[in-house]
Amino acid sequence: MEPRQMRDADGLLTGWGMGTALFPCPMFAAEARATLRPDGTALFETSAVDMGQGAWTVLAQIAADSLGLTLDQVEFRAGHSALPDGGVAGGSGHTATAGGALHAAGGDVLRQLGELATADPQSPLYGAGNSSLVARDGWLLLEEDESRRERFADILIRAGQTEMTGTGHGGRAPEAAGRHAMNSHGAVFAEVKVDPDLCQVRVTRLVGAFAAGRIINPRLTESQLMGGMIWGTSFALHEAARHDPRSGRIVNADFAGYHVPVNADVSGLEVITVHEDDPYVNALGIKGVGEIGIVGTVGAIGNAIWHATGKRVRHFPIRIADLLAP
Repeated sequence: MEPRQMRDADGLLTGWGMGTALFPCPMFAAEARATLRPDGTALFETSAVDMGQGAWTVLAQIAADSLGLTLDQVEFRAGHSALPDGGVAGGSGHTATAGGALHAAGGDVLRQLGELATADPQSPLYGAGNSSLVARDGWLLLEEDESRRERFADILIRAGQTEMTGTGHGGRAPEAAGRHAMNSHGAVFAEVKVDPDLCQVRVTRLVGAFAAGRIINPRLTESQLMGGMIWGTSFALHEAARHDPRSGRIVNADFAGYHVPVNADVSGLEVITVHEDDPYVNALGIKGVGEIGIVGTVGAIGNAIWHATGKRVRHFPIRIADLLAP
């Protein structure tokens, strides 16, 4: 419908809007260490920081998967500067960066195990090529003949080793980024209600659909994207940093003066993840989800306000005064 043509049962102007979302998926430099223990369990270490988004859970999943182990067979240590450099925790690149290093460290252990087993006449894997081996549940096995298999622990014991350590690096070669565009993508749909007299705006529904590479943990991903959409709501309607022109100091430097959404500002919120296999972005196909939820939400709300009121506001945040202006 044309703008200002839809009202709900309470007489509030209703508008629908959509915004496209695009955000880069960078990778930074990182390092990790994996140690396979004689009982078949493993220790993974990196100094990666968890800011509360669940990074350590996801990184532990990646670490376990790299050796074909379950989570309860892996000890994950992180967050200490004495550990290998985990790279930047931010920029929508943390999981890909630290996760890539952990994945490579696990792969380095498997490479060493494979070299021991395939060169040992006593091993069921003797003579097999290293590239044809896969790891599963603490076993190294031949992909085309899974009856030829051997436990990690048995390979170590026969080689006279008490443990095996591998190292890995995360990062993207500069030439790889130059050949392909690397971004997460999405679309956000918003419904707003606007009081026709007071011009108060409420976002009553947000639906976002995102293609962000390989999803390691769906629940944490949904939480991250929801948080981004709430942040986008804040960007569109609430947030504005005010500076003193004389000193440059921020005037609204606390939550009394700097407004962000509360529970009453967030109602219907739905996240849809779209399956995507990206063979170019990195070895794991991981892209970031920290910020892709923000960018499309802002435009969707702006377009929905235009649809509800007929007023096109081209700056943020959109205030009551902007909608009252002739």
